[in-house]
Amino acid sequence: MLGRERVLAAFAHEEADRVPRTIWMFREDVREAVAERHGSVDAFFDFLDIDSFQTFPSKGMWPGGVGGIDDALDATLTDPDDEDIYRAIRHDVEFQKGQKGRAVFCQTPGVFETSNGVLGIENSLTLLAMEPDKCHALYEKIARWAAIYARNCLDVGVDIVHISDDWGENERMMMRPEVWREHIYPTESITVEAARSAGGCVSVHCDGYFYDVLDDLVEMGVQCVHPVQQSAGMDVAKFKREYAGRLALYGGLDIRHTLPRGTLQELEDEVRDLFRTMKPGGGFVFCTAHTVQPDTTLERVELAYRVADEESTY
Repeated sequence: MLGRERVLAAFAHEEADRVPRTIWMFREDVREAVAERHGSVDAFFDFLDIDSFQTFPSKGMWPGGVGGIDDALDATLTDPDDEDIYRAIRHDVEFQKGQKGRAVFCQTPGVFETSNGVLGIENSLTLLAMEPDKCHALYEKIARWAAIYARNCLDVGVDIVHISDDWGENERMMMRPEVWREHIYPTESITVEAARSAGGCVSVHCDGYFYDVLDDLVEMGVQCVHPVQQSAGMDVAKFKREYAGRLALYGGLDIRHTLPRGTLQELEDEVRDLFRTMKPGGGFVFCTAHTVQPDTTLERVELAYRVADEESTY
């Protein structure tokens, strides 16, 4: 099977020939170390036999010089139909999907994370409490841009619209679930609906704990979540019990402790336990919980993926 077929089977909660796998490796210093050891990052991806690839736009939505929320609400965003946005995405679709047969996820702005990048996270959270109507309007502005972008990415040939929107911290969300439902749910839904109605798959990245809104994500039309971070209080076994057939898991491999600093036995055991929990019935794309950090040796990454390969076959 092609990697793309494996990933789409996982999203459909079907068992393919093996569990699909990929890796987040976005830091330039880590990529340089990979190239020194394996010749190139592409060669390393071939070595791991990954099944998907995450692509990023060549430029973002925001102009320079945005100050507070009033400036953000007044700002004219980049034209989402600007072809320059999609240069890197087109290249990655042609190479990763066209030549390598991999599924392509496109990084897509989430409403809360994007507003944090413009306003700063402390200001953003304060404004959500003090001026929620302005925040809601900003979220909707972001989502309407992202909806056009998502449809354009699907037209270019990406397979999965991957919305990045961190709402979690350790053991809890950064806002009350009721606040999330009032302001984030209806605006994020704009992007999800645009992608799903255009025939795309949708996954959501959220670091930290966000178990309180998983049912809402199912209702919204999200099909997969990344990474279900156990080090922040999420529980993969509970996730599998309660969401099998409704939400796929993309991720799972801890990068805080196990991958960089756990014993080799701990690392092997975590990977085997993860597969034995998530593998039955599909719905699992093995990946790191976030991008590999420079405190992690490549030998440890290679070990984790060797164990994954041993556990993958259906």
